[in-house]
Amino acid sequence: MAEAAAKAQGQPAGQGKRKSGRGARLAVWTLGLGTGIALGVALPTGILLVIGLLPAAASFVTDAHPDKTTARPVLCLNLAGLLPALKTLWLGGHDMRGLAAVLGDPGTLLLAYSAAAFGFALARTIPYGVLLVLEAKAAATMKLLEQKQAELRAAWGDEVAAEANRLAARAARAIERRAAERDG
Repeated sequence: MAEAAAKAQGQPAGQGKRKSGRGARLAVWTLGLGTGIALGVALPTGILLVIGLLPAAASFVTDAHPDKTTARPVLCLNLAGLLPALKTLWLGGHDMRGLAAVLGDPGTLLLAYSAAAFGFALARTIPYGVLLVLEAKAAATMKLLEQKQAELRAAWGDEVAAEANRLAARAARAIERRAAERDG
């Protein structure tokens, strides 16, 4: 289906995925460039970012998905966990002594790294939660349809239900045949 949409738009199949993968790489390069500028302009902030964003960097390197679906929430929550430390550094004297004081506090990196771990946990568990909700919704819909089918069977008789089942089976075979022809 995605290939048909790509052909309709005049693009080779799979090109949309490459673009989003490029976007993720561009975002990391932008973040790296920003950190490099911060190192040059504001050395304590840059050092704090380099040390504090190690989980995000590790997640980016190990995430094999082209859209970096795990690296994004890890980066966002890692940055959120690092914000109190950045605020303390910026408001308390932006120098190397202030950086040493911020990094000397065990809660600083604990907060940043635990926020990154929470982002990792979210990225890994939310798809299963969504799957559970969708399966529950599908089961409820099936139960409702079975109730309606029983009502119709009681009203119209078993012969009509048997004919409907034959038509449904014929339609399913036709769909399978078309899919087999399309695939090859």
